[in-house]
Amino acid sequence: MKKKDLLQNKLMKTLGVSVLLIASQACTDLEPNFQDSISVESDAGSFSGVSSTSASLEALYTSGDSDGIGLFRQDSQEASYALMEVSADNIAVLTRGADWGDNGVWRALHNHTWDANHVYVLQAWNRHNAATFRASQLLDSRSNANPSQTAQAQVIRAFHVYTVLDFFGQVPIRGVDDGPDVDPTVLTAQEAFALILDDLNTAISSGNLSANGPNVPLAPANEGDDRAGTLTGVGEAFARFLRARVQLNAIHLVGTEGDMNQVVADVNAIENLGFQLDGIGADDPDGDESYFDIWDPANNTNQEVIFMLDGDIRTRIYNQLHPNQGGWNGFVTLTETFRLFGTDDVNQDARLGLPGEEVDGVSTGYIRGQQRSPAGTNLTDRQENPLIYEDAILTSLEVNNERTGIRIVKNPQRNADGNLPGDTARDFAWMRFSDAVLMRAEATLRGGGGGPSALDDVNSIRERAGAAPLGSVTLDDMPAIITRETNGEGVMGGKRAVQLRFGTFASGTWELKTVTDAFRIKFPIPAPALATNPNLTQNEGY
Repeated sequence: MKKKDLLQNKLMKTLGVSVLLIASQACTDLEPNFQDSISVESDAGSFSGVSSTSASLEALYTSGDSDGIGLFRQDSQEASYALMEVSADNIAVLTRGADWGDNGVWRALHNHTWDANHVYVLQAWNRHNAATFRASQLLDSRSNANPSQTAQAQVIRAFHVYTVLDFFGQVPIRGVDDGPDVDPTVLTAQEAFALILDDLNTAISSGNLSANGPNVPLAPANEGDDRAGTLTGVGEAFARFLRARVQLNAIHLVGTEGDMNQVVADVNAIENLGFQLDGIGADDPDGDESYFDIWDPANNTNQEVIFMLDGDIRTRIYNQLHPNQGGWNGFVTLTETFRLFGTDDVNQDARLGLPGEEVDGVSTGYIRGQQRSPAGTNLTDRQENPLIYEDAILTSLEVNNERTGIRIVKNPQRNADGNLPGDTARDFAWMRFSDAVLMRAEATLRGGGGGPSALDDVNSIRERAGAAPLGSVTLDDMPAIITRETNGEGVMGGKRAVQLRFGTFASGTWELKTVTDAFRIKFPIPAPALATNPNLTQNEGY
């Protein structure tokens, strides 16, 4: 595979132990030389607080180029995204000749054959556990963080603990005074769930989170960033969105139903902060606004995006497009997912996107049909075949031509050359109000009260896309409803979590996925971590 700079990521370094380097993205036999994958910054008993609370908080957001643990680093195509999306029923990564082989790491995720040495399992473990530790350092009383910093760090820690719990079912916790020779304690699922909710409840009730509504410019802003002050930091809307997600997913996190009333109440509160579905054309005097302008960073009137990552959306675009479109051509959406719409007519559902070019040669939505250059000429692949993305069921993960598969791109192209502008390319919509509305609808169907009817919530999203309203909706309808709205976005928890809630992740089969091992509802504890921390227990089946 020809990789861009965007794809080149290093695994985290750990202090006092050997550094593990994994070249490319291959699944290899890993040496057990980790100290539970957590960066330790001091000898036992010597921690006296972080040297700068503002720098420590900023690192929780922006750290990414060196170790990939910052909150804004959630835009990448590997690690967490790979685990929650490529393993689910909406994304596949196809090997095309020598491209995207990567020693089978993508195929193993799609067909549920990963093991404890899988590189992205290890990366996800490393990054989220390290971020948890760094947040705990800032939250230690000796760091003297101010109330706003404390509240933000609590929410960020809650996110990382939630992700480790979601993936692995157990969470290692290292004390800030512990040296590298101390084995981290391991929280059970119930203990980790309680920690997540305690952090979130405390932060939300403290009143120290910014009550940010849409388009409110809040810290942090990166030094030297010409968009400084335009990104919104973690505030009340983020915290409530996360708490709603945690409660909704409690059924697979701890095996018991979460508080559905809390889910509804949190989404209601987000709505009361001013978030709403972005009305297509309602804020556009020319009436030519597209559904996909929701993802356009230049859309300054957007009332829908709850949280924007300072990441790089080009990874999620170019990993799907052909090299003759500037991409590197591996990721596709499943054809079965595309066909959930039951139509190919964009006039019946704007979320389908156009079959041909829309802006500068690259369409938005489900990219299919003959691809064209910005000048409008028909493109070919590298063998001079017409570059046509066909609506056909995928037949192989291993053997594909350069044209196989429908692509899913939600971010409009804006430059004359078809590339994204450098400034806006880093803005990545990660939380949307429509996703919150879908959580509220599902929670209502699961017995929650205090909000609109589930049918009203679902139809508000359908009608915004120009789709005919439904006459009724049941809980069993929700997976397809969620997929049609959020496919390909890599939202918090991803499609894997939806399938886990509905019991279809491990036992189900879908396009090119045949393995049905029940134990794969959890990922394995990475072999290096298991070898260096006797408090960890390998998950069943591995």
